Amino acid sequence: MNTVGSGIAARLGAFWPMLAGIVCARTALIVACYGSYAATDDGLFTDGAMLACCLLFAVLLALFGRRRGVLSERVVLGLFVASVAVATGCSVALGAFDSTDQAVLSLGFALSVLSTLALSLCMFYWLRALRGADEVTAALYVFAAFMISAVVVYLLSFLPAPAQNLIGAALIVAQLAFLGPAAARESITEERRHRRARTFFTFARNHMQDGRFLMACTVGMGALSFVDGFLRGYPDGLPILFTPETRLANVALTLLVCGLLLALVIRRRQRVMTVGIFTVMALLASASLVLFGAFPSRWDIGAAVVNTLNVVICAYCWYVIIAFTSFGDRDPYLYAMAGWVICFGMRSVARMLLFFVYPLTGNDLFINSLLGALILVASQVVLIQFLLAEHGESTHEARYQDARNAEALRRAEAAGEQARLAAEAEGERALRQLEEQSQLTLKEAERDVANAREALAKSEQTLQQLTSHLASLPALEASAPAPEAAAPSGHTLQEAVRRMGEQFLLSSREVDVLALYAAGYTQKKVAEELFITPATAHTHIKRIYGKCGMHSRQEILEYLASYGS
Repeated sequence: MNTVGSGIAARLGAFWPMLAGIVCARTALIVACYGSYAATDDGLFTDGAMLACCLLFAVLLALFGRRRGVLSERVVLGLFVASVAVATGCSVALGAFDSTDQAVLSLGFALSVLSTLALSLCMFYWLRALRGADEVTAALYVFAAFMISAVVVYLLSFLPAPAQNLIGAALIVAQLAFLGPAAARESITEERRHRRARTFFTFARNHMQDGRFLMACTVGMGALSFVDGFLRGYPDGLPILFTPETRLANVALTLLVCGLLLALVIRRRQRVMTVGIFTVMALLASASLVLFGAFPSRWDIGAAVVNTLNVVICAYCWYVIIAFTSFGDRDPYLYAMAGWVICFGMRSVARMLLFFVYPLTGNDLFINSLLGALILVASQVVLIQFLLAEHGESTHEARYQDARNAEALRRAEAAGEQARLAAEAEGERALRQLEEQSQLTLKEAERDVANAREALAKSEQTLQQLTSHLASLPALEASAPAPEAAAPSGHTLQEAVRRMGEQFLLSSREVDVLALYAAGYTQKKVAEELFITPATAHTHIKRIYGKCGMHSRQEILEYLASYGS
């Protein structure tokens, strides 16, 4: 438990500025455009504005989606500062906006679109700052952000609307205070693989170019987001107002579900962020449909579950964006825009369809059947694809292990053949030496005998000298000083390596590599000992140098020696 707690604290210490920044951006968006969730949404001013933003993102993806490379840091920073300025102005203006005045309705919609666009770009920036993070860090980041934001939004909901928007504007500006700390900690979020779990990060490493895998994930997320959009305005397309009790129940359920998923991820449970989270989303969607049917006069009861479903979908969208940002070859903004289009775009399309089309149909049975079918399709498509991907990963690992075993057998046979040849050569050389020795002349043998007799005489003389010397030993021993006690031993090399790994946040694999490398192993020998390729061993050693700020094995050895001094 102490190890888990220290790991969480280390990760929070690494990315708290990014966490604070994205909490400010999301909270400001909910306050400005979603009315602090006094209802499921605000109709045209929320999902309508989001749909307009997603259409813009779709156009940008069509134009630049195939472009590889990333934007320069100067461009990214300039875009972020501009987004903060626009979002602040929109939040202040929306605080004074009267949505009941039809004359300024179009102005209010335009402000909502600008605010949604600017704050979405702010969130893109903070998600971009998590590139290279491992799967546990990414899950901790997104779930913690939504849990904190849910509590802050709930507390702000008790204030008047103008005060909420002013606080939202202050939160937007507060993001600028986290730029410096975030830049200083950005290099800390290096990859630490979740070795055992089958996570989206695991599949993203090997399936970024797999069209079927990406299409299945897109279909699953899009279908569930479509269901979410319908449920937010169930059944007549109007926002569902919360009572104080259901508003509190929604916050409690959000904290419970996010906390449970986060705890399972931290405990390294397998498949939590693949099969597990999609199962949770399907259960939440199904539960909301059941509650809508069970309490036809209290839509807010089912809506409390719908809002939690929306939070889980958004959190998983962020998580997937971080995974794509870490392993893709395009700018993180492109992956973030794609996630927004799939997740929030499909939700907004469904919400607007229900908002405008329901008065023409009013067929609740059809809508319920459609939503149930979408939940089933989303779950089955995604779960089957994840299972196939996992099977492919297992098959790949099995083939890799078989290849390693075959290579080891081949090396053993080659080594045995070399040993046999070496033994035969050694035997022939020894035989030749014996033949040469047998050809020694008798004169050489007599000279050896004479030398031996002379040596025997010298030995007898030396023996006499030793006998006289031994007689004087008791006196010398009595006068000799007592030996000093041995100095206590310092930390072992393994302990020094472990402490160095904790100090520089090395991954467990990097700690293994560092232990062998510090013990004098070559990169090739390290690769053989850990059953990895020499290129992978070289990459790990290069990362160790980069994290520790060192440039040679001697510097590492001197640093490790300091732990024992």
